[in-house]
This record gives sequence, C-alpha cells and structure tokens, in this order.
Amino acid sequence: MKILPKTTAGSKAGIRLFLFMMAILLVLLPCAVPAEAKQQDTMPSGLSRSEVENTVRNFWKEHEKTAAGMATAIFDREGIIFADTFGYADKEKKISVTDSQVFDWGSISKTLIWVSAMQLKEQGKLDLNRDIRDYLPTGFLTHLRYDKPITMLHLMNHTAGFDQMLFQLETPDKDKIISLKEFLETYQPVQSFEPGTIAAYSNWGAALAGYIIECISGESYASYVRKHIFEPLGMQNSALLPDLSDNPKVAENRKVLQSYTRDGTNAGDCYLYILAYPAGMCTSDINDLTIYARALADPETILFQNKATYQEMLTTTAYFGDSDIPSNCHGFWRMVFGNNVVGHGGNTSSCTSELEFDMETGVGMVVLTNQIGESAFCNKMVKLIMGKTVADRHDGVNGTIMMTPTMLNGPFKLLSLAALTDVTEDVFQNFICVRQTTNEIDKLCTGSYDYPILNSQEKAAMYIPVILWITALMFAAVGLLTKLVRMIIRKAKAQENTIPLGKWSAVSCLTILLSFFLLAPCAWSISDEAYWSIHAYRIWSISYLVLAALMAVILLIGCIRIFISSMTIKRRIYNCFTVLMMAVVIYNVLYWQLYMFWMI
Repeated sequence: MKILPKTTAGSKAGIRLFLFMMAILLVLLPCAVPAEAKQQDTMPSGLSRSEVENTVRNFWKEHEKTAAGMATAIFDREGIIFADTFGYADKEKKISVTDSQVFDWGSISKTLIWVSAMQLKEQGKLDLNRDIRDYLPTGFLTHLRYDKPITMLHLMNHTAGFDQMLFQLETPDKDKIISLKEFLETYQPVQSFEPGTIAAYSNWGAALAGYIIECISGESYASYVRKHIFEPLGMQNSALLPDLSDNPKVAENRKVLQSYTRDGTNAGDCYLYILAYPAGMCTSDINDLTIYARALADPETILFQNKATYQEMLTTTAYFGDSDIPSNCHGFWRMVFGNNVVGHGGNTSSCTSELEFDMETGVGMVVLTNQIGESAFCNKMVKLIMGKTVADRHDGVNGTIMMTPTMLNGPFKLLSLAALTDVTEDVFQNFICVRQTTNEIDKLCTGSYDYPILNSQEKAAMYIPVILWITALMFAAVGLLTKLVRMIIRKAKAQENTIPLGKWSAVSCLTILLSFFLLAPCAWSISDEAYWSIHAYRIWSISYLVLAALMAVILLIGCIRIFISSMTIKRRIYNCFTVLMMAVVIYNVLYWQLYMFWMI
C-alpha cells in the first residue's frame, strides 16, 4: 500500500490560499459574466414591445397624405426599440428623410440650458436659489418692477414674471444676427408679475438663463454646450448658433430641408435665425437627438459627475397651483400621462419636435418633423407609446381669464385686451386644471401657463376706457364731418364761413382722431408679423407722449374758453363735451402707458 507523503505547513497554506481564491472567484463570477440585457417589455402606455413597430408604421400610413417628413426613435436604457424615417425632406424634389437629415429641435433646446445649469450647480458655481443679478453684469436687467430676487429656479419653472416678448426673437435676415448678450440687452420685456406667482412660458427668460451660463463659465453658451454635452455624448451632427456656424456640415444639411404646413402643403421660405438661440435653435439629426434623450433617461449618465445631481434634476420644482400634482422638474415638464414621464416639445417656424422619457423605466421617444405646428406625430403618435394624458384634476370656471404670457406694462399694455377670453367649465376638460385662490391670487393653473381670473371690476377697468375712447372717436368724427358739410353748404351759397377748420373744436377733434390712427401701423405690424425695428416702436411711443402733452394744452385752453369766452349755450355744451372727450383720450394714453417709450 502506497502511503501519501505528509502535508507540510507551506503546502497547507497554499491549499488554503487556493480555496480562498476559488471562493472569491465563485462570488464574483456572476458579476464578471455579462448578463443578458434586460429589455422593457411594456411601454408606458401599456403597449407591448412587439407591437411598437407596427403601431408606428400603421400610424404613418393613416396620416401619410397630410404628412411631410418624420424621423422617430423609441428606446429604453438597454438600446433602441424601434427607429426609422418616413416621408420627404423635400416633397417637391422627392428627397427622402434619412437618419442623417437634420431638423430643428425648437424648444427641446431649452433642456440643454437646464442640464448646463445643473452641471454648474454640481460644481458649486451656481446656486439655483440665488438672485440671478449676482451672476449678470451690473444693471443688466432694466425693466424689473419687483425687488424680490429672480432665481435660476424661477427661469426653469417659467415663473420669473416676464411679459410676452414682442420684438425679434428671430429674424429672416442673416445679417441682423447679433450676440446673445446684445439681444438680451436690447430687447427686454417688462416684468409684470412677482417672481414665483404666475407661470408664463418665456423664451426670453430661457435665453437669459443661457446667458447666465456664459457669465458663470466664461465661455459662450454654444461653446459650453459643445464642450460639456455634445462632445462627451459624441453628438457630431448638432449645431446651436443662430446661423449654425458652429457646425458647417449641419448648416449645409439644413438647406435641404423644406417646411410644410399641418396639411402637408409647402410653407415656402419660412426659415428664421433665432436670436434667442439657447431657447430654440439647436439643430441635429435623429441619431444625435436619440443619443441625447437616452443620456437624459439614464441615471448613470455621463452628463453629471454624481448620480445625485441627475436625481435632483428630475425632482419636482413646480406644481399645478397649490395642489400636489407635479408640473415641472428643473425645466423638464411633467407630461401628466399618469406615470413618471417628463420631457419637452419644440416648435420653430419650420419644424415640430418632441422628446419624452419615463423616469422609472427609461423608456423614451423622440420625434422630428418638418411641419409647422404638427400635432399628429408629435402628440397623438407619442401618446400611443408614452400614454394618454390623464386629467387627474379639473377645476372648471365660468368667467374671463387672461391668457399668459401677455403684456401688462409699457406701451403694449393695450394688447392685453386680446389676451382676455371668456371660458366655460369644459374648456380645459381634457387637461389638468387647478384653480388657486390663495395669497390674493385667483388663477387657473395648467402647467406651463397660469391664467389669472378677472373679476367684474378688473374687467371693467380694462374695457371701459377703450369703450370711452371709441365714443370719443365717434364724437370727433361726427363733429368734423358736420363742420365739413356746413362749410360745403356755406360755400355753395356763397356765404361767409364762420366755422373754419382751424378753430379750437376742430383741432381738438383732429387730435382725437390722430390718437386712434396712431394705433393702425402698430396693429398692422403685429398682426402681419412684419415687426418694426425697436427704434421705430420707440418713435411711435414718443409720438403718443407728444400727442398727450399737446392735447393737455388744448384741453386747458378749452376750459379757459368755456369759462371766460362769450358763446351760446349750445356752443358751450358742445365745447364741454369736446373737453370731456379729450380727457378720455389722455386718460387712455396714460392708462395704457402708450407714452412709456423707455420700456420698449
């Protein structure tokens, strides 16, 4: 019988080490061997993964006759579920949409601002709750009405209180492109609401946030985004500047794309250079947009150094009024599909787009189209994948609301009349609609917009001055017409003209008519979207200042005439009415702030 040799102490130690290493290997082996990618079998809408492709293709076929071009991708954190392109970049030339065709992002571009802001916050360079004036050049904001600080969080939630931006956010003339700083300094809306009280979607406010990124980082906004978002993600087919000069290949590719209306007819040359470019100028193909969207849907995204920053970005920062229904997450809109979908839509003068993803599952969808105000693919089709809008709460109201954003201060305050609309309880039936009446605020909250509700006194204060102004106009027109008829009659009869047009009452009536005629070019330029230069608008406002001063002098002369001049009772009564009508016009000029040229 063979006897095995005794085990030495050294060999025992070797065996123990071998067994220990084997145990470690057995523990780590499952982690070292790649597991099969876990796929998301069900979309947020409940649609199964296997049904996605047919659903999208069938939807295209249903809407193909009124469509132009479309590119889309559905994805999760493991990869692309479905992606394809449809239709034409140029229907007339039969140039098909490919995955390398670039489209405008529109307001999806704003999410680049918010990601940049969160990156700077992560680095300790930006406090979202600090007054933005601490980051801007001294005296940069000139039309503020409230001392309360405006924060980056207000800009993210669109609650900084800015009026509608009337002037050139965009231009068809490449030679009129100016720097972001110059644009923001030159064209500043008035702040009409106290920060944090009213949600009023603001392109200007978003562009201002982009400029703050410039001020903090020390580099242009376009350069910052390229360095910290585009390049890390490998987005090589994206551009951001107004003329797309930061990526010439994209600029050349964009020339191929033609624009079409909702019904698929050619919209002509409607391409515009967006001066407030952080708010909506980004242009890319569907591949780059998908890369970006997938990075947003991934908690392990390379966009941030810490996972906590990503998690913070997707925490709720605004609610529907005083309810507990989330509406905004640091600039990303909660899409209220009854789940955790967030995202952003986009519109330009040429394209419509959509980006959405589910925060829990990472399932998301992007759509790019070359139709203006498109709603089939960027709304209805998206709902087939991401879920239908759920009206968890609907607080109806019967009365008058003011659409926001509008203009409540400065020479364009008169345009706020066009923002008034009477509503019934069922107007917002398919939307979440929360009425808030606390803190002296009565408003309807629908997410990106809050609509102040006007009581009878507030309505009267806006309507009555205009009604009186129209009355004054009619009085002046009838008065002048009567004088003219009497002059013609007297001339025909060869009688002496005792009522020449140069008399006080005639001059008064002419100034009343002039006050109304001055509105015509402004109304035309706005309705026709043929905006004047800001300098022309200032001259227009100064004209009202001069006219009001002139009318005040004429009114004073009229009052003196009534009391010290000898005239018939009939003439005295007529002159009293003339003075009253002039006072009405002066009041309108003051009430509607038509003279405030410095606020343009």
